[in-house]
Amino acid sequence: MIDEYDAKLGYHRSVLPLDIRLGITTKSSSSLEQPSPLRWGLLATGKVAHDFAQALKFLPHHTITAVGSRTIERAEWYAQRHDIPTAHGTYEELCSDPNVDIVYIASLHPDHKDHAVMALNGGKHVLVEKPMTMRAEDAQLLYEMGKEKRLFVGEGMWTRFFPAVEWTRSRIGVGGCNDDDDDNEGEVVAEPKIGNVRVIQADFSIDGEDVGPYPTDSLYAKELGGGSAWTMLPYVVGAFSLPFGGREPDRITANGIIPDDDCDVGDVAIGMTMAFTIDDNESHQQQQSASRANNIDSRPPPRNKAIASGVVGYLAESSEVTMYAGKRGRIIVNAPAHCPTSATLIRKHIGSRGNGATATSSDSGGDSSSNPTTMHVEFPLPLPSKAILDSGGVQLPNSMGFVYEAEAVRRLISAKYYTFPQWRPEESVACIRTIEQMLNQINQ
Repeated sequence: MIDEYDAKLGYHRSVLPLDIRLGITTKSSSSLEQPSPLRWGLLATGKVAHDFAQALKFLPHHTITAVGSRTIERAEWYAQRHDIPTAHGTYEELCSDPNVDIVYIASLHPDHKDHAVMALNGGKHVLVEKPMTMRAEDAQLLYEMGKEKRLFVGEGMWTRFFPAVEWTRSRIGVGGCNDDDDDNEGEVVAEPKIGNVRVIQADFSIDGEDVGPYPTDSLYAKELGGGSAWTMLPYVVGAFSLPFGGREPDRITANGIIPDDDCDVGDVAIGMTMAFTIDDNESHQQQQSASRANNIDSRPPPRNKAIASGVVGYLAESSEVTMYAGKRGRIIVNAPAHCPTSATLIRKHIGSRGNGATATSSDSGGDSSSNPTTMHVEFPLPLPSKAILDSGGVQLPNSMGFVYEAEAVRRLISAKYYTFPQWRPEESVACIRTIEQMLNQINQ
């Protein structure tokens, strides 16, 4: 199945964004009949901010009214490149600009907290690039400030807004849904689910030298927030978290590679495993009943447990896919899994090994459409407009996918809902806390 982006709706027709599915926002909030655009101010002028600005140009209900940089020369250059009316030579000026509704914060990782506080104190909504902060308590502070001031606060975990991930969420048992529940409210057609996730495998590793020289590039510099723990790891921990509704892992085991000869360099690779408990009342009841019967032979397996394993780093480019396996099958979020445009569901034959019954088996002739056990979905990205191409296009993979996150921000602010349901504050904070625990293990 291939589902094209619908510019009028602001999403793909076959899978509704979670905020609409939950009734927080409505389909009508995605219509073209909007009173005024959301006015963005961009704090920082690097590659990520460039690509985010390009995606905003595609959206009719968004406009960039100002940009701030550490120097007025850089701000003016950036404003001219992106046709932004106002350039500020300090971040303080940007955060007090009366023509800005929301500040997009894409500065260096260690500066995120201070810049977000500055924007919130200026009365602005904030979208902070991941990681929101480098300490869980700082992220919690930002969410509390937003709640107190009735301002939107979100972490830019853009992966959660890609339709392939929204589709995956609707096919797995998030937060302990019943394995037998195949209802799919909000979708165009009912499709199979794989049940509660028991096994997750994810990876996100690149060849760091493709990005910049070691050890001088900011990718590695610890004082600038470099190291794969803060650039790559949030994506994998976020992938682990998806089926469990933000529940933190029961146990974490992490190993990493930190260069011994340079204390200024962050980690270059991390491998990890995590164990989770599924919030599944039915499974708990089954195990309790078996325990009371004191009959080991009839005791059900530990169906309320799950295991996740993964690797991130800068040593070499990996396949970058995420796999979720449940009782009824598995879903593969295809590469690049941190910004995916497709996913594949492989339905398991209950009671038997299912790996041989995929679309590559001889009786299907390699055609997934003839094999009911395999479903492949594709969500092509919106194509960049001439204005986007004329100002440099995008620099990072699949950056036109920022449109999904930005549209969710607009819908939620219009509905006076000031956090992401796709990446809730407690899940955001838990992700940072998990990374802190892993770094403590690695640095011991």
